[in-house]
Amino acid sequence: MTQLKLLSPEIAQQSISRREIVLPLNAAIEAVDYCAINHIHMLGWEGWLQTPDGRVGHGSAPQGTVSLEGLSITDAAEFCRNTIRAAALEWSENHPEATDRLYFCITINSNGIPT
Repeated sequence: MTQLKLLSPEIAQQSISRREIVLPLNAAIEAVDYCAINHIHMLGWEGWLQTPDGRVGHGSAPQGTVSLEGLSITDAAEFCRNTIRAAALEWSENHPEATDRLYFCITINSNGIPT
């Protein structure tokens, strides 16, 4: 099972990856909120970029977080909400003419989830 299966279908269908949670800003915040409400522990996030021709990569995307495993579910969610929003703002300010689209790859604790 992919981590996407742990999200609501409405959020999961917005992912640009079929295996990983890779969402645009608003959907990423929705995913963080969904995880917090459903007691799913977020371990971190990293930025991804999608070029106009559909290629994805990291390029100048925000680096993201280190492991949040030591935080509570609530604290990890709050940290992700704050840092994702701040990273999106900073990226858009530093790349005002970018044609790439910014996405956020969210990693969750999937221990015990069948693969």
